[in-house]
Amino acid sequence: MSIESVPYIIGMPESNREGRVMNLNWGTFQTGDWFIGLVSMLVTYVIFTFLQRFLNGYHFLRGIAFQLNLLVLALLALLFLTPQLVGLHRYVLSAVQATAVFLLVIIGLRAIDMFFFDQLRRWRHQTPVPIVVRDIGRWALSLVVSVFLIRYFFEGVNLDVLAVSSIVAGYILGNATKDSLGNLFSGLELNTDSPFHIGDWVTMGNHVGCIVDTTWRATRLKTKTNDYIVIPNAVIAREPVINYSRPTRDHGCIINVGVDYETPPNKARQTIMQVLDDMPTVLKQPPPLLMLTDYADFSINFKLRFFIADYAELDQIKSDVMYRLWYAFKREGITIPFPIQDIRIRERAAGEETARDKHIRQLQDLLGNLDLFSSLSGDDLKRLAEQAQIRVYGRCECLVREGELGDSFFLIREGVVKLTVAQADGRQTELASMTAGQFFGERSLLTGTKRSATVTAETDVVVAVVDKPVFAPILQANTKLVASLAAVLEQRDADRATRRQADSKVPVVLTPQRVWLQRITHFFSLD
Repeated sequence: MSIESVPYIIGMPESNREGRVMNLNWGTFQTGDWFIGLVSMLVTYVIFTFLQRFLNGYHFLRGIAFQLNLLVLALLALLFLTPQLVGLHRYVLSAVQATAVFLLVIIGLRAIDMFFFDQLRRWRHQTPVPIVVRDIGRWALSLVVSVFLIRYFFEGVNLDVLAVSSIVAGYILGNATKDSLGNLFSGLELNTDSPFHIGDWVTMGNHVGCIVDTTWRATRLKTKTNDYIVIPNAVIAREPVINYSRPTRDHGCIINVGVDYETPPNKARQTIMQVLDDMPTVLKQPPPLLMLTDYADFSINFKLRFFIADYAELDQIKSDVMYRLWYAFKREGITIPFPIQDIRIRERAAGEETARDKHIRQLQDLLGNLDLFSSLSGDDLKRLAEQAQIRVYGRCECLVREGELGDSFFLIREGVVKLTVAQADGRQTELASMTAGQFFGERSLLTGTKRSATVTAETDVVVAVVDKPVFAPILQANTKLVASLAAVLEQRDADRATRRQADSKVPVVLTPQRVWLQRITHFFSLD
């Protein structure tokens, strides 16, 4: 016996259950036709879900997956079960058709929403629109579409009765969900006043983070540790909000710095301001401000205020400034005092003296091995070693800048530096790297010429610095050294020209020895 011949009759006595077809007062039910239609729907839907797996990579399709599946089911019902739906009741087919149209409208609104509020604003780099505003807009349009669909597909329905029923149901739901409604209206109020936008850095209560989105119920923050904090809108409406990204994204930073009482305040000021001037992440406008705030028990205290371009980089930039200040203070002999009793002992320990003598001997040997100072006597080399400054630079700090005037020579004791020159378009081209035992700045020391390259620390670097005031007495006492120094400069200039010509294939004009001789003589006033 086929499935179609099995009687399936509901709500009738046994004596009447003898036919294949049963006429109910709400339609006609045929078992075989329904079975074939449902199996066809199921097979087609399985094929659709299989294809859907390959399309899940698209963000838009993932966002409408639920609505899309309902739409496919409605369309399959219309395709395979239309005669059966007509036989059930005149409103059943209309309901399926209205559902399909409604889902098509929902998907269309979602596509328009994602294009205008996600993709287009991303292309134009505009601030995203909060989710709660977008949701309410879609809900309002969906409600209007629903009314039109009811009028079109269900002509006999009394909308006045439906409206009264909706009011009663709304009253009941409003009392049951007043907390949620409070969050909703608070979210609308926040979006109307616009105290913040998506992407702003804010403080809400005890929480600091970046606004990710605002829904009808809550606002989400993303902290600097990449955690999400969800705060109900009703709570935000009662709390003060600090927005670090308004009226501009420029943000002021404050650092408190203390130096010992032996440091003149003007020297500390000059050193601190130079550190800020050398940092590209610190804004030049508004200019940094340094104020002396207190003469404390152990230190002279300063308050440093400077501005950065984005609050998100606050911690990293403050850390970089603190790093740079330590190295700058170390070079300038500025001490950051400890809050402890300072007992000064004037007598040097024998071990300390021995260590200093060892350091001077090592530096004297290094200077003597350089071709630049090979003609100097042992006493002259010892004088240079004793009076040379030992400076420490942190990674990424600039030792000298291209085009600056200078009169000092640098011998690398530890670390690695790189030499770069600026091109016409502003780009920096790396010339070479230097390590321990190598030196630069000999032309500035002997002739006062501008720096020919920018030298930047690749690692922490320790250098010995010999400047004009230290070297001048040696030349003035032995003017015969000028000729040998000029010869060394000529040779180094020829070596440098050979390397540049090999790289650029452009002839380089050499500076003769007599010109170097004249420049050294004039710079040290030996004429």
